[in-house]
Amino acid sequence: MTALLEGLTHWHWLGLGFALLAIEVMGSVGFLLWTGIAALEVGILLLLWPFGWQAQLLLFAAQSLLTTWAWWRWQHRRDRSSQDAAAPINERMQSYLGRELTLLDEVSQGTSRVHLDDTVWTVRCSVSLPAGSRVRVVGADSHILLVEPLARSD
Repeated sequence: MTALLEGLTHWHWLGLGFALLAIEVMGSVGFLLWTGIAALEVGILLLLWPFGWQAQLLLFAAQSLLTTWAWWRWQHRRDRSSQDAAAPINERMQSYLGRELTLLDEVSQGTSRVHLDDTVWTVRCSVSLPAGSRVRVVGADSHILLVEPLARSD
C-alpha cells in the first residue's frame, strides 16, 4: 500500500479531480464538486512542486475542507440576501398598508369592496361610508383589508 501511495503523481490527482467532476455532472448534487476541485488543485501544485504522498493527502484533505467551507459561506450569504429580497412576496397584505383606495360599494354592516391591483378585495371599516369614498388601508385581518376613511380636505 505504501508503494502505491509513494507512486502518486500529478496525473493521478488530475485524473481523480476530473473523474469526481464528471461524476458530479451526472449526479448534480454538489457533493463531489469541491473535492474534485481540491484534487485538481493538488495535481497542479504537485506538477509545480513535487512533495511526498503524506503532504499530498494532507493538502487534499485541507483543500477539500477549505473549498467546501468557502462555498458554504458564499452560498449562505447569498441565500440570506435573496431571502431578504423575497420577504415581501409572502406578505402580500402587508405590502398594501398605506394604500389609498376608493370604495366600490357603500359600507354595509361594516364591510365593503375595493379594487386593488388586479383583484377586488373585501374591506372592513368601522364607519359608515357611501360608495366612492376614499379610504386608506391600515391593516389586514386574514384576507380582509382593514380601512379607515381619509380626512376630507374641503
